[in-house]
Amino acid sequence: MLCAAKDAPVLRWSGDGAVVVAEILVPRLDLPAHALRVEGLTTLLTQTPLSQAVESHAATLRRTVTPAEIAPLAVTAKAEQRTGEPWRFTGTAIAAQGLLTAALTGTHDPNTGEGYADLATKPMKLTAKGPGLKTVSPLLAGLAGPSTGTLTAKAKVAWGPSGLRSGGQVRIQDGAGKFGPVAVGGVNGVVALSSLSPPVVPDGQTLSVALLDVGVPLTDGTIRFGYGRDRKLDVDEAVWRWAGGSVRADPFELSPTAPKGLVTLHADRVDLAQILTLVAVEGMDATGTLSGTLPVRLSGDRVVLDGGVLEAAGNGTLRYDPAHPPPALQGEDGSPGALLLGALTDFRYDTLRLTIDGEAGGELSAGLSVRGANPSFYDGYPVSLNLKLSGALDRILRQSLDAVRIPDMVRERMTGFDQKDP
Repeated sequence: MLCAAKDAPVLRWSGDGAVVVAEILVPRLDLPAHALRVEGLTTLLTQTPLSQAVESHAATLRRTVTPAEIAPLAVTAKAEQRTGEPWRFTGTAIAAQGLLTAALTGTHDPNTGEGYADLATKPMKLTAKGPGLKTVSPLLAGLAGPSTGTLTAKAKVAWGPSGLRSGGQVRIQDGAGKFGPVAVGGVNGVVALSSLSPPVVPDGQTLSVALLDVGVPLTDGTIRFGYGRDRKLDVDEAVWRWAGGSVRADPFELSPTAPKGLVTLHADRVDLAQILTLVAVEGMDATGTLSGTLPVRLSGDRVVLDGGVLEAAGNGTLRYDPAHPPPALQGEDGSPGALLLGALTDFRYDTLRLTIDGEAGGELSAGLSVRGANPSFYDGYPVSLNLKLSGALDRILRQSLDAVRIPDMVRERMTGFDQKDP
């Protein structure tokens, strides 16, 4: 509907020429080619002999794809064109109860049909009791649980006779939360997007991750990945520190919204003593390093460490001398429990095999098989022992974020994020 602007005539003139002021009201405007819908659009048009200006307010600008990459926006924009020059515009966009606030600048040349728009958000501070990341992006609603941290984004959209192009960057600072069944913490880095619709993350993006729970708590990690038009996460490299050694994942691909499959982790030279602290067995100490594989199965809402096996590279020691032995190891001299406890007070192993099973956010259980001898036990007669251990991962996870190390490469990209080009 076209009508006169409030408290103003549609047309006025003087010796300098005519001035037209009009208001356009559009209840709904669909742009199917760009999967956009505008609702409650009000536009004030002013035209003079030397320039023209437009002020618009859209109550709602929404993506019509399902699920949408971004929540509906309330948009206000101003544009002005002087004779012979391109349009220049500025604006603001607000979504998710004010959690997302962005500034918009750009130009459009009607002669060539070319233009661009730059968008930069204020830092979005996510809190445990706030509206949450999924209110900003419905695409993440089925994936992201309660999350914390700070997100800052910038994007550029360009258009012309050859079509529409878009890209951007997102800076993540101290991100933490649950994504499906996986708990993460201390996520830092900058992620580039080569396309906003559909979202595409080119291979080679790097994030540092202080904590990842996949049935065992992996810490101080770096992940290199991409995200394609097929909506699958492609992880080329993932390395963490764990128990004094390292854990590296074979390259893998999965759907973030429906993760399913097997991810194989390879542990190298992890410290046996530090692994045993995960299950918190009072009075147990050990020496030696282990290597092996940790198969992680992803299925729907479960992430399970299924049949991990670590083996010692050589000899070592295993000592178990608790101040308060469990009932099974108490008894008179010569009883089975007392004999086992006596052998473990200074056990020198020749071979050691550790099996590990666990579920993200749940219990960690370990089976320890050793063969060796105690020099003071039956004159060093060789024995084989099988032990079962367990511990709660929720306690372990709370203790795993004491020190967050951000690699220099990731830190440099974060500090350079505020440069002009996205």
